Amino acid sequence: MLYSSVMKRVPALLAFASLLTLSGCLIGTSQEELERLMKEDASFKQMIASRDQTHGQIRAIREDLLSRKKAADAQISRLRADYDAYAKTQSKRIEQLQQAIEANRTVLQQQIGAAEAQLESKRVEAEGYEKTLADVKRMLRDAKGIRLSTAERQKWEERMLMLSEKIRPLREEIQELKLQVRLKRQKIAYLK
Repeated sequence: MLYSSVMKRVPALLAFASLLTLSGCLIGTSQEELERLMKEDASFKQMIASRDQTHGQIRAIREDLLSRKKAADAQISRLRADYDAYAKTQSKRIEQLQQAIEANRTVLQQQIGAAEAQLESKRVEAEGYEKTLADVKRMLRDAKGIRLSTAERQKWEERMLMLSEKIRPLREEIQELKLQVRLKRQKIAYLK
């Protein structure tokens, strides 16, 4: 079985061997032909020498380029690694700085919340006083069937004066709180 397998391959092996021999002869013939042409023509010999010299220069240039490319690639890799490490550090620093700004924004937002709650409380208080004052004024104005003594009228007028004196500072506080809220909102807008 081994013998028959080898026998089947013999023609292919012979053809391959013949091809190698033939190509060797052609190469040899080409080299011989070149040498003959250079002996016959001195200017052609000079062209071949120039060609060989040019091929050497081209090879040297390519080797130099490859060497420079390898050096540049190594330098680029080193610079990229340096930059990546630096960028990572700076990104963390930026994040910390942004967190500080955000903390300030949060403080201002909390202050706005507290001021708005205080503002609402003052509004409710002022509205209560204003309603009572309006009721007292209406009662004094519309008291058609009721006769008030001078002392009673004076007592109600004092009460109206007292209510007015309570309302005025509340209104001022409300205006001040509104201003604080507006200013804090402006400050938040600048903290971006």
